[in-house]
Amino acid sequence: MPLQLAPTALSQPILPNWSFNLFQVNLGATSNAKVEQAALETVGSYGKQIGRLAEALEVVIHQLHLLDSADLSREDKDALQVFLGDVAAVRKIKSGLQS
Repeated sequence: MPLQLAPTALSQPILPNWSFNLFQVNLGATSNAKVEQAALETVGSYGKQIGRLAEALEVVIHQLHLLDSADLSREDKDALQVFLGDVAAVRKIKSGLQS
Protein backbone atom coordinates (compact mmCIF):
# COMPACT_ATOMS: atom_id res chain seq x y z
CA MET A 1 0.00 0.00 0.00
CA PRO A 2 1.57 3.34 -1.07
CA LEU A 3 1.99 6.19 1.39
CA GLN A 4 -0.78 8.78 1.01
CA LEU A 5 -0.45 12.11 2.82
CA ALA A 6 -3.54 13.84 1.47
CA PRO A 7 -6.91 12.68 0.14
CA THR A 8 -7.13 12.15 -3.60
CA ALA A 9 -10.56 13.83 -3.77
CA LEU A 10 -11.95 16.51 -1.50
CA SER A 11 -15.25 18.34 -1.74
CA GLN A 12 -16.58 20.84 0.78
CA PRO A 13 -19.45 23.24 0.10
CA ILE A 14 -18.42 26.68 1.31
CA LEU A 15 -21.38 28.75 0.14
CA PRO A 16 -24.41 26.48 -0.28
CA ASN A 17 -27.08 27.80 -2.69
CA TRP A 18 -24.52 29.94 -4.54
CA SER A 19 -23.88 29.19 -8.16
CA PHE A 20 -21.13 30.91 -10.12
CA ASN A 21 -22.36 30.39 -13.65
CA LEU A 22 -21.51 33.87 -14.89
CA PHE A 23 -22.36 35.32 -11.48
CA GLN A 24 -25.80 33.85 -10.93
CA VAL A 25 -26.47 33.84 -7.18
CA ASN A 26 -29.50 32.10 -5.73
CA LEU A 27 -30.20 33.43 -2.24
CA GLY A 28 -33.52 31.69 -1.72
CA ALA A 29 -37.16 31.93 -2.58
CA THR A 30 -38.74 35.20 -3.70
CA SER A 31 -42.36 36.05 -4.31
CA ASN A 32 -41.51 37.79 -7.60
CA ALA A 33 -38.18 36.86 -9.17
CA LYS A 34 -38.64 39.22 -12.14
CA VAL A 35 -39.06 42.26 -9.90
CA GLU A 36 -36.10 41.24 -7.77
CA GLN A 37 -33.88 40.75 -10.82
CA ALA A 38 -34.96 44.08 -12.31
CA ALA A 39 -34.25 45.85 -9.01
CA LEU A 40 -30.79 44.32 -8.85
CA GLU A 41 -30.05 45.40 -12.42
CA THR A 42 -31.47 48.93 -12.21
CA VAL A 43 -31.35 50.01 -8.55
CA GLY A 44 -28.27 48.16 -7.40
CA SER A 45 -27.02 45.23 -5.38
CA TYR A 46 -28.52 44.32 -2.03
CA GLY A 47 -25.50 45.88 -0.37
CA LYS A 48 -26.01 49.15 -2.23
CA GLN A 49 -29.72 49.18 -1.36
CA ILE A 50 -29.02 48.47 2.32
CA GLY A 51 -26.32 51.14 2.34
CA ARG A 52 -28.74 53.74 1.03
CA LEU A 53 -31.32 52.74 3.63
CA ALA A 54 -28.70 52.98 6.36
CA GLU A 55 -27.62 56.45 5.24
CA ALA A 56 -31.25 57.63 5.11
CA LEU A 57 -31.91 56.22 8.57
CA GLU A 58 -28.78 57.98 9.82
CA VAL A 59 -30.28 61.29 8.64
CA VAL A 60 -33.59 60.53 10.38
CA ILE A 61 -31.84 59.66 13.66
CA HIS A 62 -29.87 62.91 13.61
CA GLN A 63 -32.74 65.15 12.42
CA LEU A 64 -35.08 63.84 15.12
CA HIS A 65 -32.33 64.04 17.77
CA LEU A 66 -33.19 60.51 18.83
CA LEU A 67 -29.96 60.05 20.76
CA ASP A 68 -31.01 62.95 23.01
CA SER A 69 -34.62 61.79 23.38
CA ALA A 70 -35.95 61.16 26.89
CA ASP A 71 -38.52 58.82 25.32
CA LEU A 72 -35.90 56.21 24.42
CA SER A 73 -34.39 53.75 26.86
CA ARG A 74 -30.63 53.41 27.29
CA GLU A 75 -30.83 50.10 25.39
CA ASP A 76 -32.61 51.78 22.47
CA LYS A 77 -30.02 54.57 22.36
CA ASP A 78 -27.22 52.00 22.54
CA ALA A 79 -28.76 50.13 19.59
CA LEU A 80 -28.86 53.37 17.58
CA GLN A 81 -25.25 54.14 18.52
CA VAL A 82 -24.14 50.68 17.35
CA PHE A 83 -26.05 51.17 14.10
CA LEU A 84 -24.50 54.60 13.54
CA GLY A 85 -21.09 53.14 14.31
CA ASP A 86 -21.62 50.50 11.63
CA VAL A 87 -22.69 53.14 9.10
CA ALA A 88 -19.57 55.18 9.93
CA ALA A 89 -17.34 52.10 9.63
CA VAL A 90 -18.73 51.32 6.17
CA ARG A 91 -18.27 54.95 5.15
CA LYS A 92 -14.63 54.77 6.27
CA ILE A 93 -14.08 51.56 4.30
CA LYS A 94 -15.64 53.09 1.20
CA SER A 95 -13.52 56.24 1.45
CA GLY A 96 -10.37 54.14 1.90
CA LEU A 97 -11.15 52.13 -1.23
CA GLN A 98 -11.81 55.26 -3.28
CA SER A 99 -8.48 56.86 -2.39
